[in-house]
Amino acid sequence: MTPAGSDDPRWDELVENFRTLDQDAPREPSAQEREQQLRKLFNTGPGALPGPRDYQPQDDQEDGGEQFIPEEPPALGSGNPLVNLAWTAAVGGPVGLLLCVILFRSAPTFVYIGLAIAAVLGTAYLLLRLPTERDPGDDGARV
Repeated sequence: MTPAGSDDPRWDELVENFRTLDQDAPREPSAQEREQQLRKLFNTGPGALPGPRDYQPQDDQEDGGEQFIPEEPPALGSGNPLVNLAWTAAVGGPVGLLLCVILFRSAPTFVYIGLAIAAVLGTAYLLLRLPTERDPGDDGARV
């Protein structure tokens, strides 16, 4: 490599071209410059009206409005004990059968029959408790 200002004018011309290319090369804008460009782009012209993301609801507490407070749901285990027993039989029967088949193959026959009967009776009781008629005054709005 020959130093700058050498005897070869062609080489000097190439080096000078590279220096000017480096100065004119576009640079990546910083985050602050990019944010300003985006604000300028989207906050001018006919689209400068606020959009749906600019919406902020009014606070009802300042206006003296009432706040909706849902009623306290009932505790999970405080229902009808017969229904809880039926759910236990309907779910526990097949689970018990599966565990007996996998872990305790030599279980007596009456265990298998008892678990199967418990599952069938629990499911039948739950199905019989379903409402048969629809309430005409119920619009289904309350879950």
